Amino acid sequence: MGLSANLRTASVQVVNPAPLAGELLQGRTIVIDPGHGGYDPGALGKNSRESQLNLAMAEQLRRWFETAGARVLLTRSGSRDLPPHQKYRVQDRIAWINATQADVLIDIHCNSGGPRWSGPQTFYWDGAASYHLAHDVQQELQYFTGTKRAVTRIDQYVLRYARMPAINVEVGFITNPREESQLMNPAYQKQLTWYVFLGTERWFLKGRWPQRLLETPPPTRMLIR
Repeated sequence: MGLSANLRTASVQVVNPAPLAGELLQGRTIVIDPGHGGYDPGALGKNSRESQLNLAMAEQLRRWFETAGARVLLTRSGSRDLPPHQKYRVQDRIAWINATQADVLIDIHCNSGGPRWSGPQTFYWDGAASYHLAHDVQQELQYFTGTKRAVTRIDQYVLRYARMPAINVEVGFITNPREESQLMNPAYQKQLTWYVFLGTERWFLKGRWPQRLLETPPPTRMLIR
């Protein structure tokens, strides 16, 4: 698609690939959960807050899915959903998510760590469906960014108690100055979420495969938070 696969490039190309509405996503319900919010900012970068970047990514990802004909629900869409003096209760959030009876849950977060750590990574908790969804999305992100980060199991409350296939996409390290700058760039947000969309669409296509092709390989290593 003519996109740079190297995060070290100085500029970000603007891309306008418009997915066509088709039978794969028509009538599907996607829940996107931008992590944190209210007075819980999540991880902090030098110039940004995780909660703000999560929401920006979620809003862009919603536009891709809606263009393809899906129904998209966000757990929050602005400050009025979670006022600055309130902290969301994860139990309330997962109860709302499960009540939607959605086909898929995509949790959006930013990672944090050492200033040299970089690259997006996709996590899942358990189950064949979530495993394959995580791998399809991470393969697209590897193609786009060149990251070597692999899919990993994570014991995360939202993923553990979701009643639908669920993944957590850590879109990058907010503590890496270069990557933080990219994550704040609307053009980069548009590109990265396009690949999350593509991976999810690939996963829906697998719903037509025979079950024997969807058996879960041995679990990848698990991270407990």
